[in-house]
Amino acid sequence: MTGGLSFVWEHFKFNLASAMEYRAGFISQVVFMVLNDMFLLFFWWIVFGRVSNVGGWTFQDVVVLQASMAVSYGLSVSVFGNTPRLPVLIAEGQLDYYMLLPRDPLLHVLVSRSDISGIGDVAFGVGVMVLFGPDGLGPLVVFSMSAAAGAAVFTSFGVIAGSLAFFIGHAQTISQQLAGATITFGGYPEPLFRGIVRVALYSLIPAGFVVYLPARLVRSFDLGTFAVLMAFAAFAMAVAYWMFRRGLSRYESGSLVGTRV
Repeated sequence: MTGGLSFVWEHFKFNLASAMEYRAGFISQVVFMVLNDMFLLFFWWIVFGRVSNVGGWTFQDVVVLQASMAVSYGLSVSVFGNTPRLPVLIAEGQLDYYMLLPRDPLLHVLVSRSDISGIGDVAFGVGVMVLFGPDGLGPLVVFSMSAAAGAAVFTSFGVIAGSLAFFIGHAQTISQQLAGATITFGGYPEPLFRGIVRVALYSLIPAGFVVYLPARLVRSFDLGTFAVLMAFAAFAMAVAYWMFRRGLSRYESGSLVGTRV
């Protein structure tokens, strides 16, 4: 575990250093992502200027919701930024490089690229939690742990969707739609969804575990709910790893000849 965390950290530092070679581009990516998140929150500020609550959720609850989504997504794409490209790498036979190295190929694939704009999402989420979230250190601790679990779930579902490429060929569209649906539904208060839609948000689309449970824990901490979130995050990671390893038995090496620098 220690070696794995060190491996992830070293890759993140390398990817960050590479991005900062072009400082203007790096800063603009982070700033524009923060502005994008602020515009979404501004939309809800206008809504709550006209209504007192939405399904029992107040503006502060939506702040926690948006912060949870931003941090979970930001951690996923900035640390495991190659997850969206996984189906392409599989379909085009580009996993050979990773399979020849001593490290676990799945972990190596995921951390070998970073979307640095995710740092802007993390900065936004932490900032609005400090400024507008519940008072006290306790909610911040719960928020941090829950958002980390949400990032694990978001990444795991990306791996599961991407690993479908082992079995059905190109699965990039499925992967993109899953990520997009999670982000879209995760931006709205949970009480707006009922019946089969809510069931889908806790199964096919992981918005329930990426956003809703973390937000619910910050609103009112419950040890049972926290245990469910952590258990599901561990389960999702295990399923993602199993599915990737299972798919490797069907993997066919690529015939492309290229140079990796």
